[in-house]
Amino acid sequence: MHLEERLHENVYLYSNVLSDPDRLLALVKELDSVDSVRPVLPEWKFWFTNSEDGSTFGSLKLANLENLESLESERKEDVNWVVNEIQSAVKKLSQTFYKDYGYQTKPNYSRSVGVSMYRPGCAMGAHFDAQGGDESVEWSIIIYPNDDYEGGELSFIIRPYDLRNPKNGYLRPADDVNRPSNSDLIDFTISPKKGQAVIFPPNHPYMHQVHLIKSGEKYIIPAFIYKPEFNIDDPKSREKYNYLSEYRTVGYPIKYLDED
Repeated sequence: MHLEERLHENVYLYSNVLSDPDRLLALVKELDSVDSVRPVLPEWKFWFTNSEDGSTFGSLKLANLENLESLESERKEDVNWVVNEIQSAVKKLSQTFYKDYGYQTKPNYSRSVGVSMYRPGCAMGAHFDAQGGDESVEWSIIIYPNDDYEGGELSFIIRPYDLRNPKNGYLRPADDVNRPSNSDLIDFTISPKKGQAVIFPPNHPYMHQVHLIKSGEKYIIPAFIYKPEFNIDDPKSREKYNYLSEYRTVGYPIKYLDED
């Protein structure tokens, strides 16, 4: 893995983050129909917005890692590989980024294993990842295991004011990245390639947006680097930092329901 480009002072793009993105995605899809792996890799869930209008970004699944050791399945080796591939990528990426950024400490990165999938017709409007008072996250990570879809570009709106504020006209970039009005609202846009990852701050002023998926399915692996003093295993620490508030858009867990 290596630093591909520094897109902004605090937005880093890395390449070759996954050792085998094709195998990873193939196994995620294949294991979805294997009942014996359900205790660790559940079926896809609907991935809803935080509004009450029933809108959805697509689907997601979060591994139940506490069941991994006791899993009884003929596909346990494949499940282990999926978990290790994602955890290893997040660990190595976090460590590499810390060195590139000039930190002298070790990153407090997330160990959870989750995959999200944007379906055609879905998009995610301009937002921050750390919302609702969640103060546990220091950096957001998004890993991209595929690029065989149309649309789904990632845009950043980095400025000291919020376009959505009434005094700024309730402005927001359009879901379709090609809308002419976006040229005055967006600072830069990227179309992530398979095996790449982007790291950026989860809070103001680093607002970002995922544009309309026009065809195909866009998969992402979200992860986080927490603040050094945050202890995810300590209930008091989770409460102090308002960990995983219901408003977090990309993280886990969020509001979702079983698919039919």
